[in-house]
Amino acid sequence: MKVTVFGAVSPIGQELVEDLLFRGYEVIALVPGPSKVPAGWGQDVELVIGQITDPAAVDTALRGSEAVINTLDPRPRPRSRRLSLVEGTGHIVAGMHRHGIRRYIGHGTPVVSLCPKEKPTTRIKVHRFLARHLDPHAYRQMAGMLQVVAGSELDWTIVRFMHVTGGSARGLKYVGFFGPGAVGSSATAADIARFTATQILETAYIRDAPAVSN
Repeated sequence: MKVTVFGAVSPIGQELVEDLLFRGYEVIALVPGPSKVPAGWGQDVELVIGQITDPAAVDTALRGSEAVINTLDPRPRPRSRRLSLVEGTGHIVAGMHRHGIRRYIGHGTPVVSLCPKEKPTTRIKVHRFLARHLDPHAYRQMAGMLQVVAGSELDWTIVRFMHVTGGSARGLKYVGFFGPGAVGSSATAADIARFTATQILETAYIRDAPAVSN
């Protein structure tokens, strides 16, 4: 089974690609340039060079794929007026429809709610308020990306977390929804990647947005 990964050279993306290969998937990765590609990938990953804002490059990366994972996150990216990730997500969704791909898995934060099941705690409400006001560009990017996906009629899942930490996988202690539960504030890139990979065949969270933490 072929899986296309966007954001493959990010810390989570690299962990994800390694995990997908370990599980026996064929991986197609859209990367900005050869210099960004980890040496360990060798010939195991099919590379497409280009940007997410280039619809032709996105379309090429989707050919022959059966599922899509988008790990791109607006928070660490340089600021500009252009909502490039929203634009790119639109290209991905349009391409998936053209190629008949149904399964989309993306990443998000608790800043934007997609879940009517949630009962945000005071801490989550404060986090959302600060995000909207301290980093409005990243907030608009994330909200726009999720709006595109949620309105796509695809079989989507958004994996949400607050902060990403380094180190080896420790195992997730929380998978659920923000509210009275004991959701933590961080998860390792390795654990996020492993959970994301399992969602390719998982059906429990289709058109839902579970939160994860260590």
